[in-house]
Amino acid sequence: MMKQIAAALILAVALAVVARTAPQDPQEQRPTFKSSIDLVPVDVSIVDKTGHPVTNLEAKDFSLTIDGRPRRIASAQYIPAGRDSGPAEPVPDYYSTNANAQGGRLIMFVVDQGNIGLGHGRLAMDGIARFISTLTPADRVGLVAIPGAGPQIDFTAKHEVVRALLPKLVGQATPVESTHRVGISEALDINRGDEQTATTVAERECGGARDPNEIAACRMQITQDANVVYQTAHERTRNSLIALRYLVERLAVTPSPKTVIFLSEGLIIDRDLSEVSWLGPAAARGQVVLYVMQLDSAETDASLPRASTSRSSDRALGEEGLGILAGMTRGTLTRIIASPDAAFARLGLELSGYYLVSFEPEPGDRDGKTHKIKVDLPGRKGVEIRARSEFTVDPPRTKSAETSLVETLRAPLLATEIGLKLSTYTLRDPASNKLRILVAAEIDRSLDPTGPMSLAYMLLDSKGNVVSSQVEDQLKVPIHQATKSQTYVGAALTNESGVHTIKLAVVDSAGKRGSVEHTFRAQLTSAGQVRATDLLIADNTGTSAIGLAPAVSAQFTSDTLHGYIELYSDSPEVLTSTSVVIEVAESEQGRTLDGGAARVQTPAAGTPNRRMAEASVPIALLPPGEYVARAVISINGRKSGQVVRPFTIARPALTIAASGANGKEALVARAPIPFSSRIDAFDKSAVLSPQVVSFFLDRMNVGPNAPPASVTPAINEAKAGRFDAAVEALKAEGNDQLAVVFLNGLALYSQGQLEAAAGKFREAIRMDSEFFPAVFYLGSCYAAGGRDREAVGAWQTSLVTESEAPFIYTLLGDALLRLRDVDQAVDILKEASTLWPDSEQVQLRLGTALAMAGQPAEALATLDPYLQKHPDDHERLFIVLRTLYEARASGRTIKSKDEDLALFSRYAAQYAAAKGPQQAIVDQWKKFMDKK
Repeated sequence: MMKQIAAALILAVALAVVARTAPQDPQEQRPTFKSSIDLVPVDVSIVDKTGHPVTNLEAKDFSLTIDGRPRRIASAQYIPAGRDSGPAEPVPDYYSTNANAQGGRLIMFVVDQGNIGLGHGRLAMDGIARFISTLTPADRVGLVAIPGAGPQIDFTAKHEVVRALLPKLVGQATPVESTHRVGISEALDINRGDEQTATTVAERECGGARDPNEIAACRMQITQDANVVYQTAHERTRNSLIALRYLVERLAVTPSPKTVIFLSEGLIIDRDLSEVSWLGPAAARGQVVLYVMQLDSAETDASLPRASTSRSSDRALGEEGLGILAGMTRGTLTRIIASPDAAFARLGLELSGYYLVSFEPEPGDRDGKTHKIKVDLPGRKGVEIRARSEFTVDPPRTKSAETSLVETLRAPLLATEIGLKLSTYTLRDPASNKLRILVAAEIDRSLDPTGPMSLAYMLLDSKGNVVSSQVEDQLKVPIHQATKSQTYVGAALTNESGVHTIKLAVVDSAGKRGSVEHTFRAQLTSAGQVRATDLLIADNTGTSAIGLAPAVSAQFTSDTLHGYIELYSDSPEVLTSTSVVIEVAESEQGRTLDGGAARVQTPAAGTPNRRMAEASVPIALLPPGEYVARAVISINGRKSGQVVRPFTIARPALTIAASGANGKEALVARAPIPFSSRIDAFDKSAVLSPQVVSFFLDRMNVGPNAPPASVTPAINEAKAGRFDAAVEALKAEGNDQLAVVFLNGLALYSQGQLEAAAGKFREAIRMDSEFFPAVFYLGSCYAAGGRDREAVGAWQTSLVTESEAPFIYTLLGDALLRLRDVDQAVDILKEASTLWPDSEQVQLRLGTALAMAGQPAEALATLDPYLQKHPDDHERLFIVLRTLYEARASGRTIKSKDEDLALFSRYAAQYAAAKGPQQAIVDQWKKFMDKK
């Protein structure tokens, strides 16, 4: 079995690295609305005079025209983008799921440092930080500083990362050095050939000149200064627009609605708008809305030698350029004069929702060309409509699974149509010594239990670089019909240790998508001179054609935990003295509840520095709850380190069957109870005790086959347990005598020669078919050899004439319990209890059988008198404690809730006093009983 575990846990996954798709040339891209049905969606914001969204509109309230021609509106749905559904259920950090993913907002802050005065903007950055603190945990925020090499933080749910960078962002625009004071608006007019402005500036700046040549030189210098100011302003605008275009084009790759909050003191945009003609289509394609906030530049600036005389005009010119950006993306422009909080508060209102208006296009609308669009609310006054002014719809096309997977992986928000859970285990690749990341995913197939499924994932390092990627056109692993899930196991290599992120996506044949993202630390654990991989754990209910798969969410419902770990060392000699014990505990440093020594495999050829260790640990007795699996590594018998992996026992409550044995309700357990008692192992020597041997030898003294007097000395030696001496005393006797054959069989049995002894007993039965002592000991040979089924047959036969022997009943009951033939064991032992009501050996076995048969009340009634006389019998105490625990776990009581708890407390105290070997498990049961 463990070979199968190792083969399954260490899958040889061939990695086909998929190159990242190079970004398209913006000139080659066309804005599109992609829709799976013949409707075109348009996002529209409707706010009242206070900035609050209007939420009560219907499709009939809207009108929409394309190139001036009306279109029928099919639907208008208000999307509450800022809803907060409350805190999500916490997810352990050893796996991730998209089950709790919420449809939050995507908000990108863009700080135009190149067009904000040097050192300006600190108050605005503080305002952004306060605004981020008002967002919901489902919202993802990003931060980009343009132009240049400032922060480039993509959408993230870790808001604190963005807030931490904000204090470092300030304006970087330095004053333009010039001989004369020429404002930006003045420079623009002069550059356009406006003589009036040139004359006005010359009169102001050249007033002290008297000589015509001096005046001419001054006017020429003003023209040169104006050109420098204009070129500088234009260059700064151009650099910011290039950076903004790259950002918007990147955001347009995925169609999710996105908000870009653009902070700047102003942009200088020419009247022909050629520099920004790309913005409207790109923003429409990516559902990007640009909210522009213009920071107020001070009237006086200590960094300037002389204040500009056209500061108000310059600000208005910059505001005009910013307004063009906002208007082309259905956004707004807000001026921030003092505190930015009021502007962000109003923005928060607007971001709380929008309308998705869908209309029926005409055939000519889907020609891939740009069309004018206008959305209106006839008869509705006092509201402001913010909609895009143009759009493009490409002809419908079918996407390949790979295209859908790439889009889903690139999308900043998780797709939740298909449920996913994802976990990783860090190993080491023996061939390259790189870290090998085992990727384990659990896919919900309840919506599509039989159709094909495509999968892709990419591994990113701490800097966001793609380290490895994989595409599976169609998953080959089987679907678990019982759980309607599919477990995928893959692998990826990385050169570096440290924080990594893996994102995985799936797409089914109907186009439904799911994605999940998991961040983890890829590293080996140092344990002295040994380095250990992650501890892989598997649940034996996850069996499939490929064996046991590594646990994903580690919600165990089985009775056994399988563990696997790899060890590495530069010194092979150290590995030969290294041992591993895999344990289960409540916490990383908690008391061991159960465990087992791992089997360390011999190294494969060519890998002397590597060892693999594996073990199975029983967890059937542990109640539901949180635990850790712990691989304890020792070198020369001394602990050198450990590796832990959390898991949860999520075993469902025990269920009550409709009817059990003899028509009674029975408690159905998930697996046989592994009782640690002599019932579970046949004791060969028990039937060689003088009392048992004498019982059967005395029966040879009656009937036609009674032994002669010469055999009496040998019989006496056998009754005393001296079987070799008995054989020596029989040397003069003939081998045709029943007593001689039987005594020789006893001697062989005492020596452990089971087959030879069985032969003698069979010979005795052939000599006398009613000689049941030989039948009994033939059954003992079977039981000693692990053949309980044959032993039961023999012992049942021996009961025909030897019904007064209680030990035959107890041995038969033991064998039936080992075979889990509980109902028959109860019947046999009840008969024995009627015959020998005072036999403690019968009563303790009957109580055990009743407990195993799911008859807890009868079990307690049978075992309690025995335990009052024998409070140190930890085996029987463990049985009654388990019986009480299982009853409570199934929602039942045996007597009453309080009485059951009192009984459990009494038995638990006795078990502790008896120093029972499974005290840790009893303590777990006690916690479970106390909290229910």
